[in-house]
Amino acid sequence: MPETRRPPAADTSAAPGAPLVVALVGLPGAGKSTVARALVADLGLRRVCRDEVRAAMFPQCDYSFIEKRAAYRGVLLAVEINALLGRSSVIDGMTFSRREDYARLRELADPQRFAVMALHLDCAPALARRRVADDALRRAHPARDRTPELVDAVAARFDDPPADAVRIDASLPLVDVCRRAVDAVRARLRDGAA
Repeated sequence: MPETRRPPAADTSAAPGAPLVVALVGLPGAGKSTVARALVADLGLRRVCRDEVRAAMFPQCDYSFIEKRAAYRGVLLAVEINALLGRSSVIDGMTFSRREDYARLRELADPQRFAVMALHLDCAPALARRRVADDALRRAHPARDRTPELVDAVAARFDDPPADAVRIDASLPLVDVCRRAVDAVRARLRDGAA
């Protein structure tokens, strides 16, 4: 029978063993969804995908900034509930290209008593454009606004990744990227997430 965890004590810092929320940072096409699936399969994290939240909220989506912001609020609520249930999460479907998105997640972590870990999938824009174009040919991604041009737009506005982010070279074969991501998150979980 799987172990059930009670919500953490009243302390405002993430205690050892606190749930972990992994923020995947990187361009469209960096491999975030592939890594998210590996973290779910290998470590049992709960995947919270902004693309899927947005599609559920707005079935006839215009992919506007306001729809994306509303979906991000849904993501934050989902990771908060997962943390209250004692479960760790991985956030997919976001680039965290704007520093304030990661900062908002960190602000939520203290009162909700979960730890946050950023994994930066460092990918050159040219490679990300090729991967996005390949996905579009196979219709392999839920976001219809995901184009090679979007890669360029996101790259142009990408803030520096969080200083505490674990960098992974996303130009490596995706199996190696996933292995490194799983190893980094496993180590963080083993060390108590805090």
